[in-house]
Formats: sequence, structure tokens, C-alpha cells
Amino acid sequence: MPRTAALFASFAPLAIATTLFLSGCGSIQTAPLPSSTVRLTPNPPHIYIAPFDTSTCKWMVARDTPDQGFNLYNFKKDFQTNFQHQLQGRLMKIAPTEQRWMNDLPDHGWLVAGQFITVDQGSRALRTLVGAGAGETTLQTNVYVYDLDVSKTQYVLAFRTGVPNTNNDTGAGSGSALAGLSALGEPISTTISLGSGLKLDTTRTCREIAAYLAQYAQ
Repeated sequence: MPRTAALFASFAPLAIATTLFLSGCGSIQTAPLPSSTVRLTPNPPHIYIAPFDTSTCKWMVARDTPDQGFNLYNFKKDFQTNFQHQLQGRLMKIAPTEQRWMNDLPDHGWLVAGQFITVDQGSRALRTLVGAGAGETTLQTNVYVYDLDVSKTQYVLAFRTGVPNTNNDTGAGSGSALAGLSALGEPISTTISLGSGLKLDTTRTCREIAAYLAQYAQ
């Protein structure tokens, strides 16, 4: 085998693994179960979290530091990893929780997967100098919850976070939060992220997901 071909062959598995990692380990199945009578099984023995898909997200980051060697690939990877760890910490209050790939799932428990829709870092300079909503940050996600006792490819529950006046695609028998309210019953505002930065947005989003799922755990 020529040296060039050998080098390509050695890097190919790494490239594939990296692509799967950043995209959430393959395509997320976003079809709901057809039956309207299916509910999430309460008291799940385990909750599994798949990496949220970054591939279709609208990324608006590094606005204040465009010339300081910013690496979007590393930003996505770090953001995805941090989000998954924070969500795991929140969901552990409901049931034992661990991170899991979409293609390596047991037959019992819940799986929480999702997609980042918008990650907007905003502008710290505008938040500081202008205020009044200028330069605000935004974090929006689609969340899909699977009951592994029922199906590993069709979700039972779906909802969105970080979107004002949310019209939830709730899947089979899931219910939804009232328009204009978060899962915690707090008003959703276009200025909710003002001055917070994405770290606080991540904490808020993970707390919202956990509060939403807690309704179905008992």
C-alpha cells in the first residue's frame, strides 16, 4: 500500500468517530410513536443521555474575538460535552443517569437525546455598552425522549427549550407546557438571556429539561 493511502487509512476511523461525536453519534430518529396511548414509563430504572446533535445548529459565536485564534470545531465539542455533563447532573435527581451513544442502548429506561437549534454567544460589548436587550445570548434546543421499553427509534415525548411562545411537538401522549411558559412555569422572554452568557443559558436549559421530565417520572 502506498504511503499516502496508508496514512489515509489510519486517519479514516478517527475522522468517522469525530464526525459521529459532534453529530450526536448518528442521525437522531425524530419520528414520534404513532399511538396516542403510549406514555413514558414512570420511575425509570435509568436515564441515558446521548450527545446533542451539533450538525444542524445555527452557531453565532466568537463575535467579540474574531482574530484571537478562535476554533469553531473545538468550541462545538466543548459546548456539547459541557452541556451533556450538566444535564446528567440535573437528571440524576430523577433516576441514575449515564451518558450513552445512540447505537449502544439497553432495553429499559429512558433515553434523552436532542439537537441544538441556535447557539448565539451574543456580544458582551453590546450588553455592557448598550444594554436593553442588545447583544443578548440565545440557546435553543429540540429534546426527544425515548422509552426504551417501547422503542429505541421513535420518541414518546418531544419539546423545545429557549423558544418564546413555544409550539411543542409533543409526540405521543406527552402533553406540553403552556405557550409562553417554560417547564418551570416561568415566563419565557426574548431577553431572558440578557447579560447571562451561554454558561448561565446552559444551566437554565438543563434545569428546564429536568423539571419538564420530572412531571413524568412518578
